[in-house]
Amino acid sequence: MKTKYWKLVFVVVVTVVIISVVADADKHKKVLLPDAAKAAINALYPQAVIEESKEDEEGLRVYEVEFEQNGREVELTITPDGRIIEKESEVAISDLPDAVKAAITKASKGGEVEEVKEEVTYYVVTLKKLETPKATYEAEIIKDGKESEVEFACDGKLLSKEVECDDDNDDDD
Repeated sequence: MKTKYWKLVFVVVVTVVIISVVADADKHKKVLLPDAAKAAINALYPQAVIEESKEDEEGLRVYEVEFEQNGREVELTITPDGRIIEKESEVAISDLPDAVKAAITKASKGGEVEEVKEEVTYYVVTLKKLETPKATYEAEIIKDGKESEVEFACDGKLLSKEVECDDDNDDDD
């Protein structure tokens, strides 16, 4: 009876671990950044160690990149050619403009300020109605142990290819 119990406990624990690993797998993938985007980040943030990057599409191919600079978390939204669309970074309350510091102090009265971030927008995306809707086709492919995503036009022309790599150095978990 005792061995059946321990076998059941073992099976449950292994199942939970497997489910956790599978559910967390996407969190550990990074999108390879185009060289121009990497160069722009390195020029502005030479000490940056990129922790995470992911591709985001809003009618425009952009990348969201997270890294630490001087002990503070920074998130950038950047184009493949290296233009920074938006920057979000942690800010110490002491570094805030006086008016913002006073407003946060007033708003947090009786509470606690956990984190303050500065968001700076350099470009905005505008929407334009297309005369003819544009259709493209994306496929996720696993080849030689690497996952990639390819995008094709209606005529079969390759529009883009992104190869993802696993992040084995993520110590967040």
